[in-house]
Amino acid sequence: MKSNSEPNYYLIRTLPELVDKGIVGVGWVDFHFNEIPDAGKAIEAIADDWGGESLGRRANQIRRFYAIAEGDVVVAPVPYAVAIGKATGTMFYDQAYYDNDRGNQRRVNFPRDAEGHVITIPRTSFSEAFQRRLRVQGMTVNDLEEFADEIQAALTSQTNGGDYTWQNQVLAQMRKQQDNFKQNLLANIQSGRTNLQTGGVGLEQLVRELLETEGYKARVLSKRQFGSFADADVQASRTDRCASAKLLVQVKHHQGFTNEQGIRQLEEIHKAHPGEYDDHEIVFVTSASVSEELRKKAELANVTVLAGPELSEWISDQIDKLSSQTKLALGIYEVPAVIKSET
Repeated sequence: MKSNSEPNYYLIRTLPELVDKGIVGVGWVDFHFNEIPDAGKAIEAIADDWGGESLGRRANQIRRFYAIAEGDVVVAPVPYAVAIGKATGTMFYDQAYYDNDRGNQRRVNFPRDAEGHVITIPRTSFSEAFQRRLRVQGMTVNDLEEFADEIQAALTSQTNGGDYTWQNQVLAQMRKQQDNFKQNLLANIQSGRTNLQTGGVGLEQLVRELLETEGYKARVLSKRQFGSFADADVQASRTDRCASAKLLVQVKHHQGFTNEQGIRQLEEIHKAHPGEYDDHEIVFVTSASVSEELRKKAELANVTVLAGPELSEWISDQIDKLSSQTKLALGIYEVPAVIKSET
C-alpha cells in the first residue's frame, strides 16, 4: 500500500513555453481555480455554465489538477521528449494565457542544466507502454501512477547530475524546427497550398490514412450514407485482444474558425438512425480553429474535437507511417539535417 509520504504522478499537457518558465497550465479558463475552494465546486460551476450537463471525463481531470500537492511529480510532454519535475506551491491564474486555454496554472520545479535550460528526456528513453500513454490525445491531466518506478528513476538520474547539455541543445533546435513545421503545414492545409484533392475529399482521405496508421480499418463514406442533414465522412474500427473501438468522423476543410455545423451533423446521425450507431464514438476533425464555446457543446454531445493544431500534430506524430504520395501531396519532403552547435 502506498504511504502518505510518497508522491503522486501526473501527466499534464501544457505549453512548452510554460515549461521553460517552470509552470504547467490547463484550460477551463473562464473559471479561476485559485478562487474556487475545491474541485467539486469547480466542477459544479462549470457544469452549471454548460447547462447542467455532466462534464464526463473532464471532471476527473479537474479533480486531478486540484489534487496535485507539493512534492508530487509532474510529467510535461514536449516535442520528442518530456520534462519531469516536482510541484511547488498552489494554483494561480494568468490571464495572459486565456487565448491559449492554459490560464489555470501551477509551478513545477523542473531540473535545469548549468545554463538554466530545463532538462528534458527523449521519449524513447521510456518503456513502449509509457510512450503509448504520452500519445493518447484528449486528456489534459492524467494519472501516471502505473509508471511511477521509471518516472522516479529518470527524475533521480537528472537530479544526480546527469549531463544532458548537448542532448538538450539538439532537442531544443529540433523542437523549434518541429514547431515551425507544424505551423507551416497547418497554414498550407488551411489555405489550400497542397496537392490534396479539392472539395474536402483530400482531407477526408488524409484522416482515413491517419486512422489506419493508428491500427484502424477505415473507409471514406458516401455522401448518401445517412440521408437528411446527418453526416459523417469516415468510419473506422479497431479490435485487439482487450478492446474494440468504432468511430464516425466528420471532417471539415476550413480556414479561420469552424462553426457548429459538423457537430450538429454528427448528432443528427443518432436521431436519424436510432440505435444503429450507438456503439460508435463520434469525432469532429477540422483544419480550422474552434472556439471554447464549440468545445463545450462538443463535450456535452460526447463529441471528441481535433482542431487545426491537433490535426497538424497528429500528422507530425505519424509522418513516418504516411505514404510517400500523401507526404508529397502535403508538400513534405525529408532531407537529412545536421544541428549546428551554438558553442
